[in-house]
Amino acid sequence: MERTYAQAQGTAVPGNSPPLTTRNPILNNPDFCKLVHQRRTFAWSLTAVMLVVYFGFILALAFKPKAIGTPINEGLPMTWGIPLGFGMLAFTTLLVAVYVWRANACYDQRIKAIIEDAQP
Repeated sequence: MERTYAQAQGTAVPGNSPPLTTRNPILNNPDFCKLVHQRRTFAWSLTAVMLVVYFGFILALAFKPKAIGTPINEGLPMTWGIPLGFGMLAFTTLLVAVYVWRANACYDQRIKAIIEDAQP
């Protein structure tokens, strides 16, 4: 039994046609697959680091509120929580900068080379 699926142009595609991944040579390229794996691993690593920092801050607020609420200088209202919060913001900005740098320096050049190799 053969099924057909309507396409946007109104023509039908046989139900036993090959999947789209076999039609695009870039998706089957081992260099591209390796690049995708490396990029995902790097992105998930940065995500894990960011989650540890944020949850560490929240857990410190929950379990050690006096330590974070201690004034930096006796008699002044600023506590250690304020610079820690700004430090988290700066750390987040740093992680974004690292990812952008790596994407521009490594990933973009490799993607461009893979596309050029795939063109006839």
